Amino acid sequence: MNFSWLFMGILLFTLGAAPAFAAEPAPIPAAQEASTTTKEDTPTKKKATPKAKEQAMPEVVVETERLMEKQDKITIKSEGLPANVNIITKEDVKNMPILHWTDMLRAVPGVRIQNFRGYFPPAISMRGFQSWRGSEVGIFIDGVPMNQPQGDMNGQANIGWLMPEIIERIEVIKGPFSALYGDFALAGVINIVTKKSDPSPSLAGYGGTYNTGRAVGVVSSESWGKSLCNITPFFAWEGFTQDGYQQYAELQRVNLFNKLSCPLWEGNVSVRLHYSDESGVDPGRLPLDRVKAGMLEPTTGFDNTCRNDNEELDVVLKYDPKGGEEGFHGTVFYTHNLWQRCSLNLNLTNQSRSNYRTNYLGWKLLYDYRPFDCLSLVVGNDLRNDEIKGIKMNSYRYNFNITPTYATYIRQFSTGFFAQGQYKPFSFIKFVGGLRYDLFNIDVDNKLNPANSGTAYPTIFSPKVGLVITPYKDINIFANRGQGFRSPSSTELSPATGTKNFDLDVAKLNTWDVGINTLLFKRLFISFDYYSTILQRETWRNPATQMYENLGDSKRTGFEIEAKIFLTPELTIYGSYSDVRGRIKHPQTIGQYYIPYLSPNTSTVGFEYHKTWHKVHRFGVNWYYLRYSRAPMTTNGIIIRPQYDRYLMKLLYGYNKWTASMDVALSPRRYSSEYMDYSNGFYYTPQPKWELLFGLKYQF
Repeated sequence: MNFSWLFMGILLFTLGAAPAFAAEPAPIPAAQEASTTTKEDTPTKKKATPKAKEQAMPEVVVETERLMEKQDKITIKSEGLPANVNIITKEDVKNMPILHWTDMLRAVPGVRIQNFRGYFPPAISMRGFQSWRGSEVGIFIDGVPMNQPQGDMNGQANIGWLMPEIIERIEVIKGPFSALYGDFALAGVINIVTKKSDPSPSLAGYGGTYNTGRAVGVVSSESWGKSLCNITPFFAWEGFTQDGYQQYAELQRVNLFNKLSCPLWEGNVSVRLHYSDESGVDPGRLPLDRVKAGMLEPTTGFDNTCRNDNEELDVVLKYDPKGGEEGFHGTVFYTHNLWQRCSLNLNLTNQSRSNYRTNYLGWKLLYDYRPFDCLSLVVGNDLRNDEIKGIKMNSYRYNFNITPTYATYIRQFSTGFFAQGQYKPFSFIKFVGGLRYDLFNIDVDNKLNPANSGTAYPTIFSPKVGLVITPYKDINIFANRGQGFRSPSSTELSPATGTKNFDLDVAKLNTWDVGINTLLFKRLFISFDYYSTILQRETWRNPATQMYENLGDSKRTGFEIEAKIFLTPELTIYGSYSDVRGRIKHPQTIGQYYIPYLSPNTSTVGFEYHKTWHKVHRFGVNWYYLRYSRAPMTTNGIIIRPQYDRYLMKLLYGYNKWTASMDVALSPRRYSSEYMDYSNGFYYTPQPKWELLFGLKYQF
């Protein structure tokens, strides 16, 4: 399909048709206008709303504002992009089933989670990019980049400390269509925004299967700022412990999240200090054929000395303009991370230990200039400087190191200059364009092979362009074209053995989308998106050599469809289906054109019900079914991994200041898992059939 002709066809059709049926709507009565105006738009109109009208107003108006009304407006928020975007609010987080923090993302269409249960931090994938490293998805918390350039795990984001209690909202941007994000934003971006306050302090305790225990205390109140010199505190402290499903598996975590916010000059400033210390044991992945033959139980653990220890400290200073988006936005950050992990190889014979010590600091600065209501121009710069000491070695019982296999000292400096403009010449159309220029200075000191040391200076221009057409209220049609990229890893530039390659450029992704979303009759929300991508340097781990190989360029085409039916203000039915087909464009061997680990489709279906009565009783239930399809494990497509299914449910009951909850997860397939590898046979991380988590929370 020729994108340029499709793009032009949509534009000409809409320009011709929109004046006829997208003219300004007829004036509506003031009372009715007030009842359909959101709090964010005009609070004064909401005050004028008659009480009877306000009570009769369907609650789906909130969904309308969140899902529909932002995309055609001039805004720097993710909802305003000409792209497929999903927003998870703090209310969504509070009501959804969560047994692991990644459950907050499972129901997002097209997003796939691979939870390694102590082996590695979870991998988050979308649009058919099934990398176990997660390096094709840019992950940010409060605008701070979390992807770390760590050798063969280039781009891994270790955010297992993320607590549901600190989440204000999660933005999931499909594709590299925002100029505000750069490195690793190939398949898309996940930006997590943390809270500044809670209505009041709270204390919660949780317990469940496999000796799971969790205690969370939140110290915050929106009213304290008046008596604390306008400083609003938000402290969330967590203690967590769990014995895993497999023998020897265990996980402990201490998590201290501290944030202070206050008005300053013409805006608001917040200071965040966070510390987490997490440790666990990796008992080893199991050979599936031996489990099926009854030679091993799924609960078998092979080693109690393979540990995974992670310690992190970060400081973040953030400034935003008061009362709107226009003006200066700034974020300055520093992060220290110490990660030590040990794992068994697939044949369960040797340990491999990796130690990484990372320090990085930087900033993200931008200015949103709006000379007219129909025009916005954002210009800015992000900068980051990393220092990484890494060593890999063969080991015995974790503490006794035998032979180093790779040792490096990496200094990586990167900076990006970006501009993004939005122009809305008519009420029914908005144009968006952006451009980034990123440059890198990657210096690798190869301790074991000094001849492979060197410095790389890759650069890249990455343009973005798109439009949003609103031919009628509650209908948005969008199209875009953009480029994303990933910086080369130290192991690609300076391998432990072989030849260095410091002329290697960044891996590029060229992609385009067309889509539509609409809310019909204030009850039925439908979103559809079709996309096509071409990635340079598709890589995979060869099961024979356990080394990463460049397969060449790859192409993916797919679509995502999502639907929500708001049957009543209390009951919502939802579902989604995503389909992606990928292939290596010019395989070196005939017939080996499959992209390993790519699941052709994923789907979800569920419902959500919440009811409050007499102002003191609250009841809620959220249930959904998740399915990952079969996937090829090798480039010839002969070896296929099985389908994976999961059911999740949350029950809530609240009375006054107390809330009781139960989270349930069911994985019915005995010989399937979120994570499976292949090397002369399947190896997998077994999962329990049932997981339960009970909780009790008190809001002071």
